[in-house]
Amino acid sequence: MRAAVFVILFFLLATPLAAGCGASQGNSMADGEQVEGSVPTQEETPPEYATGIVTGLKPVHTLYVDAGPKSVELMPGGDRIFVNDLYAHENFIFDAATYELLKIIPLPDEPVETDFSPDGRYAWVSLYNLSKVVVVDTYAGSIVGEVTTGSVPKEIAVSPDGRWVYVANWDSNTVTVIDAQARTHVKDIYMYGTPRGMVFSPQGDKLYVCVMGGDTLAEVDVGAGHVVARQIYCGQNPRHAVLSPDGNTIYVSNNIPGTITYVDRIAGTVLATVKVGNKARTIAITPDGAYLFVCNYDDDTISCVDTAACTQIFTYSTTDPIGMTVDARGERLFVSNYAPPQITVLEIVRP
Repeated sequence: MRAAVFVILFFLLATPLAAGCGASQGNSMADGEQVEGSVPTQEETPPEYATGIVTGLKPVHTLYVDAGPKSVELMPGGDRIFVNDLYAHENFIFDAATYELLKIIPLPDEPVETDFSPDGRYAWVSLYNLSKVVVVDTYAGSIVGEVTTGSVPKEIAVSPDGRWVYVANWDSNTVTVIDAQARTHVKDIYMYGTPRGMVFSPQGDKLYVCVMGGDTLAEVDVGAGHVVARQIYCGQNPRHAVLSPDGNTIYVSNNIPGTITYVDRIAGTVLATVKVGNKARTIAITPDGAYLFVCNYDDDTISCVDTAACTQIFTYSTTDPIGMTVDARGERLFVSNYAPPQITVLEIVRP
């Protein structure tokens, strides 16, 4: 009798477990819904970003703007694309998934570059001729503030904590420091040559400025009062810089020689130099840090560099590439083309 009861109880307990293993066993849950406490499968939790060997670029879409898009940025959160349309005096915002045009924001002058508050609500936009930056509310689609800078402001870098905004001033050989919350001018840092690209350390305690009129990265100590602490050799005519995901290596594009320099951020030494194309300008890095894409403006090409192998592995032809950014998953490259005025969306092809 005890044996029979045991068999019945075992059957009753085991049956629901078996039924949950297949979709045809009376499971009433919607697709994708999980049982509380269950472990999601690999398919339900895809990796944070794409990995694997990159073999090429493939056009998938075109975003049209009015005239001369100078730069394109992926906004914080990864769901919106922000374009500085230099000659049209406008900002364009597109949906990164659907490519829908969300907003066109009129500006009083030519916008050059942009960086964002950490939450993505506010865009700091440099205006080429007016010696100032404007603060754009990306939700409302309007200008909500402005701060005076040096002459011909270009690159902008917002500190990781959102406290500081740095602006590289092309004609005055200075970098302006702005208090982001107060929206006030703090000071100007003198550079020995024309400043251009800028990148913060992961902690935000150091800023690295490409001295395009020279051959160094100027390391600015943020906490010590925004002063230049040292000059790090990086190659002739450095224009743009991006940081490796681990924060240890700065990749620098050198405009005149058409090279990419790897700089050890801590030691302040050059690790490697890779030849790319003519007039190497904007760089974009994949989220896994395995590949760099480089705008070769004079060649009408984009280089793809394998960072581990220190080698250019292929080039892709596109007209007048000037700015670029990689999407949040490392699956697409957005390229701003001066002519025709458009943003080219390219799939980053992996086997």
